[in-house]
Amino acid sequence: MVKSEAFQKSLEKQAEVQELYASADNEMILLEETRETKNTALFEKDYQALVSRAYFKIITEAEKADVRISSEYKMLEDQENSNASGMDKPFKKKKELVSKKYKAHKAMLGGLKSWNIFSENKSGDLDYFKAENRDAVSKMKKEGETDVQIVNYLIYKMADLYHLEE
Repeated sequence: MVKSEAFQKSLEKQAEVQELYASADNEMILLEETRETKNTALFEKDYQALVSRAYFKIITEAEKADVRISSEYKMLEDQENSNASGMDKPFKKKKELVSKKYKAHKAMLGGLKSWNIFSENKSGDLDYFKAENRDAVSKMKKEGETDVQIVNYLIYKMADLYHLEE
């Protein structure tokens, strides 16, 4: 058997491109991992991280807003209770608006927290959300959008789930 230097170099070059796996069998199995497969795996890992960042950011912002909205709602309730004899029309309108905002916000925050993303009993909402937005995020990545822009887009889409027009 001739073992020339050119033959040896071609084997080395082939080994750089292909991964070889050991086996107890007499057969050699070659596994070619294409660039597309690697890119898909990298995108999935990156996509999961972006969705997680968006989720935690919206929860953090929603909890901050919850303090403010709850405070405003309770203040108006206290005003109404202290002056039960009659409130003027502008007050009633403001109270109605704040009450609507308070209830919508509580529903959104409760809904997002119910996703339980680290629990074994997590809802399917997060998986559904990821499936619905995967293509748009992939397109944004290909167009060179930054991670910050993509996270903001995902936050918008998460909030949009709960801010539907009636």
